[in-house]
Amino acid sequence: MTRFSLSGRAVSLQVLSLAGLQLLGWGLYGVVYYLTLRPYQPFGDILWKQTLIATTAGLIVSTLLGGLYWSLTLRQRHPAVQALLVLGASLAAGLVWYQVKAWGADWVNPFIAPVTGPGSFRPGEGSILSGVAAFPIVMLAWSGLYLGLAQWYAQQRQERRLLQADAEAQRAQLRMLRYQLNPHFFFNALNTIGALADENPQRVKTAVRELSGFLRYTLLDEEALNVPLRDEVEAAEHYLAVEKIRFEDDLQVTVDLEEAAGRRVVPSFLVLPLVENAVKHGPYTSPTPLHVRVTGTLTEAALVVEVANTGHWREAAPNGDGTGTGLDNVRRRLATQHPDRHRLAVTEDDGWVRVRIEIDTEALNPHA
Repeated sequence: MTRFSLSGRAVSLQVLSLAGLQLLGWGLYGVVYYLTLRPYQPFGDILWKQTLIATTAGLIVSTLLGGLYWSLTLRQRHPAVQALLVLGASLAAGLVWYQVKAWGADWVNPFIAPVTGPGSFRPGEGSILSGVAAFPIVMLAWSGLYLGLAQWYAQQRQERRLLQADAEAQRAQLRMLRYQLNPHFFFNALNTIGALADENPQRVKTAVRELSGFLRYTLLDEEALNVPLRDEVEAAEHYLAVEKIRFEDDLQVTVDLEEAAGRRVVPSFLVLPLVENAVKHGPYTSPTPLHVRVTGTLTEAALVVEVANTGHWREAAPNGDGTGTGLDNVRRRLATQHPDRHRLAVTEDDGWVRVRIEIDTEALNPHA
């Protein structure tokens, strides 16, 4: 229903903009017609009446001509057919327009001779825009503008459809990402909460609060393709807090997010898959305790997000569940949202594995 309403609103805006351009164009024509006819018509009251008749007749005839083009779906026809239809219709419309203008000029001009030949100038006429040939030429130019605008609007509609389809595809991928977050995390979190129920009820409250904060972000807002970085990092903190309760002293967490960086809008689920990878695969190669560090900084050139953990790069797990899936998802989201405006690098040095993302500052919007 919403999409239909938005589509109807777009059509209404298009009609209004076309009507505005039509009125503006004929208004300018009226000014030029008045100025070019002025040297030939010394009587001001007759001059503006002739101008009004010529301009109003042109507006009406061109509007009818546009309706004819629309009913014939002219834009969708072969170029040769378009050319023939436009030439024929412009010639006919121009001659009709000229004749209506001539009748009007005869009506308002008391100095008209009893007999005037077809195509001859009326008294008080003689400008470049009052001759017979000028009217089909103006209609031909109008038809060219009509077809150009129709083509431009069609391209805009097509681009909107493609953008909408792309957004729907991204939302579908995002929903898949939400449900792909390691289901073992939820299983382990519930087991941890169950184990704490008798031992430490206060920590149960903490675990439930952190888990609910994580679920609120990952499951409730399914339409958000982009979020402030601070929201993404906050969800990662909820995730890490639950894991910290589970691993206790075997997991050490550091989060350092600059306030300016936190306000920048990034693709959602940019940080969470990397944090999940760090906690899921880090313990296999890291000395105890496992250290996980999440940082976000903003420079003049780029927003820099880094997720690092102690240990070594683990390309593939024995069960085939490696780190590639999460990284591939992040790469796809960055390529879709910021093509050619980002960099992603995985490095290992000094006993740390680092996934570093840089997004050009110019490609990002600040968030309040």
